[in-house]
Amino acid sequence: MTEIQTNPGTLRSDDDRCAVQFRRLYDFTPEELWSALTDPEQLGRWLARAQVDPGVGGQVSLDFEGGATEGRILTWDEPRVLEYEWRFEGEEESVVRFELHPQELGTLLVLDHRRLGRSSGAGYGAGWHAHLDALGRLFELADGTWTERFEELLPTYKAQADELGWNRSETSPVREALYRGDAAAAEAAAERADLDVFDAAALGRVERLRELLDDDPELVQTLSDDGFTPLHFACFSGSGEAVRLLVEREAPIERLAEAPFARVRPLGTAIFAGQPEAARILLEAGADPNGRDAGENRPLTTAEAKGHEELARLLREHGATLQ
Repeated sequence: MTEIQTNPGTLRSDDDRCAVQFRRLYDFTPEELWSALTDPEQLGRWLARAQVDPGVGGQVSLDFEGGATEGRILTWDEPRVLEYEWRFEGEEESVVRFELHPQELGTLLVLDHRRLGRSSGAGYGAGWHAHLDALGRLFELADGTWTERFEELLPTYKAQADELGWNRSETSPVREALYRGDAAAAEAAAERADLDVFDAAALGRVERLRELLDDDPELVQTLSDDGFTPLHFACFSGSGEAVRLLVEREAPIERLAEAPFARVRPLGTAIFAGQPEAARILLEAGADPNGRDAGENRPLTTAEAKGHEELARLLREHGATLQ
């Protein structure tokens, strides 16, 4: 099987989220392409280890090295349309749709993945592009092959996101200073600003945080422009009061950040930043001590790598392991 076209995908807005679409012409029949999309053995050769329960209402489960997704099949029109929910660990639900159109020279595959977070659009663009390249060859992926292709493609999709205005920095002066490790500058910037929920969480300004959440309880579920929840920021700064308040307000304790450089859970942020109080509050609230980030790193691995002995002990007390 050979791919005739390797056109790049196109990012677009999808209300307040985003979508990516690919149009690829392959030199095999719709039936052959349908099999590549639905047969677990073939899926394992170009996409991920898979389980597929055929038909509308069935389940599709995909196990990637960096996490897993599962979802209910919404459309099963063999061999023309396949659509299913995409519930990737730590992300909001999205939907992926495959349409197969017979052509004189083969079959046109239209892949449309919608309802993605804007901060993850470029990553999904590069990821699907690399997988569709593999589909064209249907070879056994060698170690590093997909990753190398993904890293090669990512700048192309980041450029698309830049053109759409999604990657332009809207980070507040408060958080910019905190990212630099300049606490004094962050406090100075806070005196000149009307703190939003992310800045309030990052600075541990609990009264301001409570005020904002009283006005709009859904703020605990939101993401900053750079892809973090308020709980991630509170864990980064180590404010136990802020972490406790956010947990009490039902902040998502297992949600992965959507920042391309740090797709971690709140507990992973607390471990990385060396914040034992924040970590303890999360663990006591039921956070998974073995919850992996998108790179398959466990909290205990991070704690030991950074020499955080107190955090390593705390994690082990709550059942953390290295495997």
